[in-house]
Amino acid sequence: MRTLLAITVIVLGFIALSFAQESMQFPVNQFTLDNGMTFLVVERHTAPVFAGYITVQVGSGYERTGDIGSAHLLEHMMFKGSQTIGTSDYKAESEIMIKEDSVYEMIDQARRLTPYIKINNPEKLDAHLKYIDTLKSTLDSLSQISSQYVIQNEFDEIYTRHGAAEFNAGTGYDNTSYFVSLPSNRLELWFAMESDRLKYPALREFYPERDVVSEERRLSVENNSDSKMIEQLIGTAFIAHPYQIYWEWQSEENNLKRSDLERFFKTYYIPQRIVVAVVGDVKYDEVKKMAEKYFGEMPKGIDPEPIYTIEPEQPGERRVEVTFEANPAVFIAYHKTSFSDPDEPTFQVIKRLLGDGRTSRLYNSLVLEQQICLDISTSFFPGGDMGDLHPGLFTIYAYPKEGVGTIDIENAIYAELEKLANTPVEEKELTKIKNNIDANFIWGFYSNLGLSGSLADAQSIAHDWKYLIRFRDKLKAVTTEDIMRTAKKYFAKENRTVATLIPKQTGGAQ
Repeated sequence: MRTLLAITVIVLGFIALSFAQESMQFPVNQFTLDNGMTFLVVERHTAPVFAGYITVQVGSGYERTGDIGSAHLLEHMMFKGSQTIGTSDYKAESEIMIKEDSVYEMIDQARRLTPYIKINNPEKLDAHLKYIDTLKSTLDSLSQISSQYVIQNEFDEIYTRHGAAEFNAGTGYDNTSYFVSLPSNRLELWFAMESDRLKYPALREFYPERDVVSEERRLSVENNSDSKMIEQLIGTAFIAHPYQIYWEWQSEENNLKRSDLERFFKTYYIPQRIVVAVVGDVKYDEVKKMAEKYFGEMPKGIDPEPIYTIEPEQPGERRVEVTFEANPAVFIAYHKTSFSDPDEPTFQVIKRLLGDGRTSRLYNSLVLEQQICLDISTSFFPGGDMGDLHPGLFTIYAYPKEGVGTIDIENAIYAELEKLANTPVEEKELTKIKNNIDANFIWGFYSNLGLSGSLADAQSIAHDWKYLIRFRDKLKAVTTEDIMRTAKKYFAKENRTVATLIPKQTGGAQ
């Protein structure tokens, strides 16, 4: 069969990534297929294993009203297999799927009529609701019939039988990733499995799985005080940008259709938005051959529109209160940079300096010295390792000791930020922080999975894996002047959002 593939870009030779105080080097070979899919290959023959990491340039940040939750639900569906894996009879199964979707369309249409029947024909409401319940029962019955053709967890079991480890996936705001580690003699198996589900997805068990994802929201957000706080914090900090949704709304998730996911998949899961990194005991020529064989016929898609929305500059401090059955807490967010901003490396240093671990400034001041906090930490949102595609948030999470007011915690935090903006960091402290960051940077590359993920993410976000090297160099170049300037610029009152957790009163009045 004639291949549709041509290798259009080949970057060979020895492109080295050198580690600090180490002589260790390895080559990164890159090629891009005619359909736009990019492959990064690192040969490491130290152990007979490899890691395969696939990053798709789409995440929850690309969702729009009406399809909120598509990225996360689609990630779940991709574990259901393909039209050949996970089914005993796909033809029969797909016929049931069509009937399921037809019944759900009827349910959807009936629900849309409900408010009008309530106000215009209330005497018909009971019959109308019973009709919807009957349709739901029919949908459940069809789902049970469809499940008879499903071979449960076959995709996972095939990998497990062949020695897989760390088989998983993750949905972010900018990317969705799928990864696994396997014995090196299972390279072709990996290509066959991954290409099969990317070329011939089968969104089976759609409605039951939709309920599973919806339940995740209830367990992870509705019953978790920190998640509720983060949700309100970012929903208040962002008024325009799609980063504003922390976890898909159940009202949206519960109304997604299979056709919504099919459209989302066809729009974004296209070769030119996919980066594949293979690291381990493999040979470049073999990887290239497998890429031709298994991904060459995947058709190039039409590039979707990017996210044009820019979050407007915040005109003043924003505050929100969250009532919950939990101890008081105060979460603070400041708008920050995107990955491509010159100040992004400085933020990475500031995060570590202020709130990463027991030796950080905020922990040392508020927990150890003043003893007004039980714990305090800093983070980024969304939190990409090299920054995010769009400007995100720098966040501080603080938990007061009993009897300490949240306003006292705030004032203590602002005092530390003021100190950072006006008092130079001692060179010894800065050097220690940068050495720790660099050490973590290096250690992340020692595992095949760690390196493959970093390469794929860098290629995906910056369109150049060598951004990893440049970013590391920029981190090492951060100066105390950079820190003071960045702190003054971003840690301003008008640029912050504050969420305060107010313990919910139980029982009678006290």
